[in-house]
Amino acid sequence: MIINTLLLVCVPAISAHMGMKFPTPLNYELNPHRGPSRPIDGNYNDPLKPDGSDYPCRGYAKLMGTREGVQVATYNAGGTGYFMLEPNSPAAKKKGGPHGGGSCQISLSYDRGQTFKVIKSFIGSCPKRSMDEEQKFNFTIPKEAPSGIVIFSWSWFNRDHEMFQNCASVNIKNGGSGISHLPNMMVANIGNGCDSPTWTTVDGVDKYIDLLYPNPGKVVEYGDGRYPLVLPSGKNCSVLPRPAV
Repeated sequence: MIINTLLLVCVPAISAHMGMKFPTPLNYELNPHRGPSRPIDGNYNDPLKPDGSDYPCRGYAKLMGTREGVQVATYNAGGTGYFMLEPNSPAAKKKGGPHGGGSCQISLSYDRGQTFKVIKSFIGSCPKRSMDEEQKFNFTIPKEAPSGIVIFSWSWFNRDHEMFQNCASVNIKNGGSGISHLPNMMVANIGNGCDSPTWTTVDGVDKYIDLLYPNPGKVVEYGDGRYPLVLPSGKNCSVLPRPAV
C-alpha cells in the first residue's frame, strides 16, 4: 500500500509527454521526406504552445503540398488502420511518459488544417496507462472520406492544462462523398476559451480524471473506467483558432 501511494503521488512529477510515432508525422526526424536543412524538432512530443501560435500540427501543416508533405501511409476509405505512440522521439530533450492515460481523438483535415473532422474518439486509456503496454490503437477510415492527400491528426489531453497534436500526411483512396457531417476535433488550452479538466489534490489525496469529449462522434472507444470522466469548461471547444502560417 505504501509503494502504491508513493507511485500515485509521483505521477504528476513525471513529464507527461507523448507523441505519434506512426504514421510518421510531418517534420518528424524519422520522416523520410523531411528536408535535410530543416532543424530537427527536439520538442516534438511537447504540447502545443498555450497561445496557440503553433496550432495546428506544431506549425507543420504548411508542409502539405510540398516535398516534405509527401504521404507516408495509404488507406482505403472504409478500411482499417492503426497509429502508434511513443514517449520520446530519438532527439527528445525531455523524458516522456503516458501520465496514466488521458483521452485522444483521430481526425482528418482536407484543407491543410483549417478544419479537422473526428473519425474516432478514445475516452480514457489513451495513451495506454503503462509503457509496458503496446501503444498501438486501431481505427477505421470512414467510407464517406473523399480520396486525396490529407492531414491525419492525433490530439491528446492529459490531466494537465495542455493540448498535444501531431500530424501526418496520408493518402485516402477509393473515397466517398464527404465527411462534413462529422464533429470538429476538440480544441482547448491554447487560448480559444475552452479548458480541459485537470487533476486536483484534496486533503493530500490526488484526484485523477479523464476527459469526456462533449462531441466525440459516433465512433468511440472507452478506456478501463478507472477514473471519472469530466467535460471541459468554457466555450468554443470546437471552434478552431486561426492556423499558424
